[in-house]
Amino acid sequence: MNEAIVAPLQAPVCPSEDETLVIELVFGAARSSAEVKAEIADAVPGVEVRVNSALAEDGSDRFFFAEFPQLRSLGREPESFDFARALREDLKAEEATPVLVDSISGGAVAAADEESFARFCETPRNEDLPMGWVHPLIGSVSAWQQSRGAGVTVAVIDTGYSDHTELAGSIVKAGQLNLVEGGFDAHDRFSEGFLLQPGHGTLVSSVIASRGDADPQGDTAGPGSITGSAPEASILPIRAIKSVVSFRQTTIPRAIRHAVTQGCGVIAMALGGPTRVSSVEKALREAVASGVVVVCAAGNCWPAVVFPAAYARQGLCCAVAALAADLRPWAKTGRGPAVTVSAPGENVWGAQKREASAPNDTAGASQGTTLATSLVAGIAALWVAHHGGRAALARIAEDAGTTVQAMFTRAVTAGLQKPSVWDDADDLGAGLVDAEKLLGWGLPAAIETTLAKVDTEPVQSTATVFRQHLRDYDPKAEVDFDVGLEPFAAELLWMAYRNGARRKAAESRGLETVACEEERPGLRLAAALRHRSALREFIAGS
Repeated sequence: MNEAIVAPLQAPVCPSEDETLVIELVFGAARSSAEVKAEIADAVPGVEVRVNSALAEDGSDRFFFAEFPQLRSLGREPESFDFARALREDLKAEEATPVLVDSISGGAVAAADEESFARFCETPRNEDLPMGWVHPLIGSVSAWQQSRGAGVTVAVIDTGYSDHTELAGSIVKAGQLNLVEGGFDAHDRFSEGFLLQPGHGTLVSSVIASRGDADPQGDTAGPGSITGSAPEASILPIRAIKSVVSFRQTTIPRAIRHAVTQGCGVIAMALGGPTRVSSVEKALREAVASGVVVVCAAGNCWPAVVFPAAYARQGLCCAVAALAADLRPWAKTGRGPAVTVSAPGENVWGAQKREASAPNDTAGASQGTTLATSLVAGIAALWVAHHGGRAALARIAEDAGTTVQAMFTRAVTAGLQKPSVWDDADDLGAGLVDAEKLLGWGLPAAIETTLAKVDTEPVQSTATVFRQHLRDYDPKAEVDFDVGLEPFAAELLWMAYRNGARRKAAESRGLETVACEEERPGLRLAAALRHRSALREFIAGS
């Protein structure tokens, strides 16, 4: 590899964890981590590298994460994409993509500090509503007469869990996994720092499975203060990240595979970002092929549905957008054709514990697609339990030539009508999720499902993913994306999200300076875009 490509990434001191360059490599055939490391050493001599398989514990895999401790990606993203493209050519890999720091909240990329982030990506909190106000709205009070989720385990891939009273009786002890510090204790370590959100996994778990009840007026009854949408489901916590506002997707593939092997019927991921990671898609394909229902957050303050929720277009999950109590779209919700359904996401009550010394019995109103996703994940658990569990549904899907995910997607959207306050919006899914309607809908036959069986192979190319993104958000720009630009697909996709988020933040607050601080393409990409004006405008966030 040309030294001129490596030099801009070198740092005088070892970069921090969030600054280090990480590249995902995808090969056409399986190999070992040692083999990949040796090939990288030949391509980039004298540069330290650590290589880990993305999915296989024994190291034999097609998907790898290569970490370069001496190289810095933060603030040098164009150079990181140049490096990845050069590495792909040298290693003859199918894909080579920087795995950059992600955030479920697009405002984080526009904010210079936490105060700015709060202004960009939050709306005022209101704790005047009853603690269970969402349940009559989403039909869970009636649905509980048929199913409360007993016997179904929901994997919560997040920051872990705490000993909060709202989680009493819901946490599965055996089978936990910690992919951050290592080991099998998924307790939240309450990692502190800039834009970190300790306690997020506790919040998600409580909204899914806090024990209790609720009446048609939205008042809850113990044992806790709040009640989850699946109050008899179990939670398998998997600590895969320290924060949903600042994390990488490198742990997500193994977290998904672990949830599958542990027999979970539902996977909840209230996380995401603009980075397309091939091994996450691979893990989702395996999960769906195994009969798991996957529920993901559409994202907050991003101009498009984030990954992994964006894979809903391929039948690999459900993507959930957020609504206010009056059913209007939450002002900061992610939106787009990938959204499956919407659910309340503003001022939804959940367990609160943001530091180790905080009380174990505090609840509060929170906001975001995190809450909407958690509610729908619980409703998915009601549905799985109602039909006899994951194994029973997997057999039915196999006989019908479809997937459990496709059956759930068809059933959860059946009979829904878009609220009038949406003004016929087509980017918030089929409507407000309704647990009662869901359980009253029979299992759809293969002919009724919109998606056929999902193959575990092949994983899409990033060029294919970006082409779908253009088709969804700017079909005119798709014309500009030809074969010559396919090597730049990952960079184009990342820039479109980042610049769109900056402009969205600026428009919502009138902050012109934010809009001006847009990401710029590297010299090679800029040259390739010179005569492609529609695509240039799209990635600029216009």
